[in-house]
Amino acid sequence: MKPPQDPERMRKLLVQREHHGWTWPELSRHSGLPVWKLHAWRRRLAGSKAALGKSPPFAQVEIVDRSSQPKPSPLEVVTSSGLRILVAPDFDPAHLRRLLQTLAPGC
Repeated sequence: MKPPQDPERMRKLLVQREHHGWTWPELSRHSGLPVWKLHAWRRRLAGSKAALGKSPPFAQVEIVDRSSQPKPSPLEVVTSSGLRILVAPDFDPAHLRRLLQTLAPGC
């Protein structure tokens, strides 16, 4: 006789799949159920994220006041030709890359 397909058992199987990183065929082999049926149960249970053992889409956040901490120093880039470029701590990496590529032939 085939094992029952009640929602609790199916939820546990889907949680096992996530926990072990199983593919759908692997879960099918472990459960004895066809892949299409497992997908159907996943859709059926997807209405409740908690049913699949997922955490809510919110995470606890801790806000830290860093206004009293010292500001980071600027970076200094020295090219092979001796050109010095001061880079602010909040620089845009893409902008700096374009600048260095533009200066590269002379550096």
